[in-house]
Amino acid sequence: MVKVGSSCSIGHNVQIIFAKPGTVELGDYVTLGDGVKMIVDGGNVTIGDWTTLHADTLVLCKRGVTIGQHCWFGQNTVLDGTGGLTIENGVRVGMYSQLWTHVAAGEQIEGCTLYGERPIHVESDVWLVGSCIVASGVRIGRRAVALIGSNLTKDAPAEMVLAGSPAKVKDGLAFYKPVTLDEKFDMLEGWLQELTSNQTTMDAPHALRNGDTIIVDWDGREKVVFCKTVDAFEKAAADRKPTITVACVEDKRYIKALTVAEKRVMKFLGNNKARFFS
Repeated sequence: MVKVGSSCSIGHNVQIIFAKPGTVELGDYVTLGDGVKMIVDGGNVTIGDWTTLHADTLVLCKRGVTIGQHCWFGQNTVLDGTGGLTIENGVRVGMYSQLWTHVAAGEQIEGCTLYGERPIHVESDVWLVGSCIVASGVRIGRRAVALIGSNLTKDAPAEMVLAGSPAKVKDGLAFYKPVTLDEKFDMLEGWLQELTSNQTTMDAPHALRNGDTIIVDWDGREKVVFCKTVDAFEKAAADRKPTITVACVEDKRYIKALTVAEKRVMKFLGNNKARFFS
């Protein structure tokens, strides 16, 4: 069974093959590129909102594949869920990378011991730059970055940069810096002003900051409201109308309205500026 959410984009020649009963569930705003192929041999495939699988990505499922929101997989990526694959939110995997949860070679009847199935777990905001290989049984910590061509055969610590085959931690490299909540809100305001100022239609949207909120008014009906704090978010959420999307900068939550305004604003932000999770 296949379940498809709202505003999904499905390319040409996408194939979902059920060798055994299972479920493939796509969240809202999911993109499957041309030639994406899923082979379900048991278990379920779940793909979260805003996630993109680019052309010719291969998904194998036996014990289950769970992919979070705002993930991105480059073309010709292999995602093997034979032994179980869990990928959290905001993960980026560059083209030609391979995540293998099983290994099998010679005949077991002849004594070959190179056979096994072990799960892979990729935590939030990991980046595998490209042409990376992840071995079965590996866990990759939050915000770890594996440079191009890395071969991850052991667990990777959070917040670290790795490179090589086998991949090792590169001391002295870091790709994140501390950012205050005020700085985050200021950045967001600048991006929203950039987005709305580039619209040239008669009913062009505008972004207005008022204290701890920024309101993007698209056409007088559809609005996207960004709140700086959790308190402000909860108040706005309690009063929201069905055509209003409400998001929180402090904890990155948002409440979907599934409107045109929401799709345009969240898509503009969601690549590498700011990602919000339902």
